[in-house]
Amino acid sequence: MAGRRVTLVEDVVTTGGAVRDATLALRAAGAVVETVLCAIDRSPADAALLADLGLEVRALLTKAQLDAARD
Repeated sequence: MAGRRVTLVEDVVTTGGAVRDATLALRAAGAVVETVLCAIDRSPADAALLADLGLEVRALLTKAQLDAARD
């Protein structure tokens, strides 16, 4: 893994716990992890989840978008 760039793919991100654990394990193995792609980001709109790890979270849909579509 040393030096390999890895993008994490997750179905739903709410608290970021699984992504945090995976990022730390991959980085410990030498991988470069900077981006997370998720189908749905359920975290609060003003939350900067995983910013402390320097991760950019890219979501296909956010909870706010799903809520707006329901109205």
